Amino acid sequence: MKKLFMLFTAFVLSLAMFQGAEAKTVQVTALEDFQTSNPPQVLHVQMNANTRLDYDLMLFQGFQVTGKVVPQQNGGFLFVPVSYVNYQEENLNIDKEYPASYKGKAGLIRQNQPFQLVFPNNGPDTFQYYVPSVSDMN
Repeated sequence: MKKLFMLFTAFVLSLAMFQGAEAKTVQVTALEDFQTSNPPQVLHVQMNANTRLDYDLMLFQGFQVTGKVVPQQNGGFLFVPVSYVNYQEENLNIDKEYPASYKGKAGLIRQNQPFQLVFPNNGPDTFQYYVPSVSDMN
């Protein structure tokens, strides 16, 4: 029984470590037509889901993101977000690089057509927040 428990514990721990290393696949919508084999230097997309890139940066569903495109040898490309437009229509720069790889078939992507980008996992999606108490304010 003890060996079975140890085996189960090792399995659960290995799953937890594997989940921490996985990438985030996010669906976005193209805001202009482009060819995946010959993408433009700059690409505009709209986020279809909330995506946390790191502790300080969350791209919410509906944000319009501008990114530079880096062609890859395998026919795909990397999308590196450089700025986004938030709900208040403010254009905000993204200082760090978060390269996302294109996931899908090669071909023509039309305006308003969804496709997928794979962002590396840059940190946990859950955080613990400190809530000050009355005694902290004295």
